[in-house]
Amino acid sequence: MPGRADAGLVTAPDPRAAEAGAAMLRAGGSAVDAAVATAFATGVVEPFMSGIGGGAWLVIREPGAPTATTVSGPIRAPALATPDMFPLVPSGPGTGLYGWPAVRDDANIVGPLSVGVPGAVAALCHAHARFGRLPLAQVLAPAIELAEDGHETNWFASAAICSDARTLRRFPSSAELFLPDGLPLRGPSLGPGDRLVQPRLARVLREIAAGGPDAFYRGRAARAIAATLAAAGGLLREPDLAGYQAEERQVAPIDIGTVVAGGIGAGATGAGGIGAGAIGAGGIGAGGLRLFGPVATGMITVAEALQLADAARRRGLPPGPALWARVLSHAMDDRLREVTTDESAPWTRLATAGHAAEIVDGWLAGRDPGPRENAGPPKAGCTSHMSAVDADGMTVALTQTVLDLFGSRIVEPATGILLNDGMMYFDPRPGQVTSVAPGAAGLSAVSPLILEGPGGAEATLGASGGRRIISAIAQITARWHDGEGVQDAISAPRLHAEGRRVWLDRREEAAAGELAAAGFDVQIVTEEPTTWHFARPNGIARRAGGPWTAGVDLMKPYGVGVPTP
Repeated sequence: MPGRADAGLVTAPDPRAAEAGAAMLRAGGSAVDAAVATAFATGVVEPFMSGIGGGAWLVIREPGAPTATTVSGPIRAPALATPDMFPLVPSGPGTGLYGWPAVRDDANIVGPLSVGVPGAVAALCHAHARFGRLPLAQVLAPAIELAEDGHETNWFASAAICSDARTLRRFPSSAELFLPDGLPLRGPSLGPGDRLVQPRLARVLREIAAGGPDAFYRGRAARAIAATLAAAGGLLREPDLAGYQAEERQVAPIDIGTVVAGGIGAGATGAGGIGAGAIGAGGIGAGGLRLFGPVATGMITVAEALQLADAARRRGLPPGPALWARVLSHAMDDRLREVTTDESAPWTRLATAGHAAEIVDGWLAGRDPGPRENAGPPKAGCTSHMSAVDADGMTVALTQTVLDLFGSRIVEPATGILLNDGMMYFDPRPGQVTSVAPGAAGLSAVSPLILEGPGGAEATLGASGGRRIISAIAQITARWHDGEGVQDAISAPRLHAEGRRVWLDRREEAAAGELAAAGFDVQIVTEEPTTWHFARPNGIARRAGGPWTAGVDLMKPYGVGVPTP
């Protein structure tokens, strides 16, 4: 087990970021202090995944509270954005999140037009102001030190830089940072990896530490970002930044009645397979499962998948990978057709048990047309997730992103900030449910969740990995509910399904025949340290009366911070 503690715990994608959070707990800070410190530090040590040039979402729950607080800082379209701002390629494969038409020169993914208004600083500072105990300057100090003094490039960062070097070299400021002398930063081999030093980013972090979010959104950084993008043909302007506000909400839980057993497969704790399956062996009815999180994200689709799996169990559908593929494919299709960021819209019914019952009854009556058309290959995405708990029992799930790997690929030269490509969130065709609109928030697949399980069990969970996050969190949640430890649930084999396509973990290759017979196109994949087939989760959980324990993706860099003296 990577870590366990009674006095608090932090999980993060990097040990240096996790230590930043643990230092806040040792100093008497809250779980929010720890999570925010971890988030700022993460943006320094893996800027290709997330940082202050992107967006952030937090879920915060105080011990035993009937509700949770969400603080959202989504990436928003600039005020000058229009539904038809991206010329489409007449033919060719889609490049958007759901196989949308390709945009000329990938302008919604790379370059100045792809940049949306970043919300991470607003969300992190708002959460800290509401729930933090320590001064903001103290919370940002580890990130400032990591940026100013530099840190060693690990093998994961080096691999990411190598994978995108051809695009990064198009932008001089990005090449200067990540491709010194024209070559990618080297990770450790016979000696230490190259050092990544970011003094310009450190200066911005110092400004935020001294002046709060206004120093970012109305200060030198805002002027520099707006000027650079305007000169390059982008649409973001100073008023977009000056007017940005994070959103705080009190959210009630989504209740799942009697969900699944064993994730995609075996229901017995520790059985760890897809093959036999045991969906329905146990069930949430005995103690219930409650999901707390920001609804207009991937959470709505996670909840729909769990409700569908529960409804299928109740009606006696055969358990196993084919059912999970059917559930995930259907939920993802509903997401594509209906879900927006407008929480007053009818799509919120997708997370209800009643909707799930109707769908499964239709399956049984033969009204299901089978797997939908393929939605295009899922992009790898980037994103960083971190979880924190403190000695008082406050829990925090925090996910932040610059969206695509390296975002827009633009490092703003005066500030050293890697800017997002948040306009990739939007369907480039006018008149669609997620078309571009001025000031609109893009619909993100992030799924930071706080869970309440049977007998007082608690967990905080999330992942990186684009829309693979959704399938991962649904399956991990199911396994954890049914008694698996959070580390075992994270390490177990998973599948990802969209349309007719299923990506299946090679450890469960025997399930390929069953999936093919159910009408799916199966791709068997092996997750390795530098591949992106599945999401990269982490979380913290405990059973009633037990200590907090950590769960991380053991195939990728990770950090577990324990606040020991």
